Amino acid sequence: MISNLIRHSIDCQYQQHARHNFFYPGNEIGWTAVTRRLTTEGVPEILALRDADKAAEVVDYLTGSARRTFCEVNQYFDMAAANTAALKEVYVALVEDIVAAATSGSFHETLLTARHTRRLQRWLQRTHPFFETYYSQAGAQLKPVVCAEYAATLQLDVLQLDLATLKEPVLDMGCGTQAALVRLLRQQGIAAYGVDRFIATPEAYLKTGDWLDFVLPSGYWGTIVSNLSFSNHFLHHHHRNSPDCTRYAAKYMEMLRALRPGGSYHYAPSLPMVEKYLSPEEFIVRTIPVTARFSCTIVTRMPAGEQ
Repeated sequence: MISNLIRHSIDCQYQQHARHNFFYPGNEIGWTAVTRRLTTEGVPEILALRDADKAAEVVDYLTGSARRTFCEVNQYFDMAAANTAALKEVYVALVEDIVAAATSGSFHETLLTARHTRRLQRWLQRTHPFFETYYSQAGAQLKPVVCAEYAATLQLDVLQLDLATLKEPVLDMGCGTQAALVRLLRQQGIAAYGVDRFIATPEAYLKTGDWLDFVLPSGYWGTIVSNLSFSNHFLHHHHRNSPDCTRYAAKYMEMLRALRPGGSYHYAPSLPMVEKYLSPEEFIVRTIPVTARFSCTIVTRMPAGEQ
């Protein structure tokens, strides 16, 4: 179990640097008063992290908090398995540095924070090179680019979902932390499941993880939905010609293949750049305007015998 002082120190660090711009000149990560108190009053607790299991628990907490903080600032951060593993190594190094400082009895705040800042900068440059360009002209504190979780009834309307004819099981890709739509569907007796990077209240039918890592077996799902989530990110990568666009295209096709014959994928916004290439022998594509500039698409896999 993580000690209260260490946990409090971590939480305060993330609160202080929630919108930190790592590409603003001279913008180092400073210590909070709580962290400074940890280095004086909490040395035994830090030294206890020489135990591998205790250190791993702190690293996991640091990494999880970092993932959440980055995504709260900008929803387009890619936190799939490979990037998360690389981020975890940054915090392994941080814990090792702090333990080494406690062992030597000398904490050099400027040196330790500079090392950690450089590691996070290198992680960002390696995993999200677009953000260095994007944020290089921004201020020391970033303005958030986030996506709200919409009411379940609004999602039903936008995605053109009819509870009476909805094919099961249903998968919500990017269901949101509260999984509002999934919970509403289950209250109606519909077998619904959700995937999201962050789930507030874990349930057996909710999977915490990145949609790019989630494996969809062929021909399993009756309905797949995603409202301002998967397709929104796909468009983001497409418009800036990101190399990750190919990963999204592959996952999109995996999702279509995961539909049962007669099953449908309901999503908004639409993806005209890929929809026009779908085979009419395999899929029926319908686009429904929601506003003057925003539309929903329903892709239905041809029923058995009609393909």
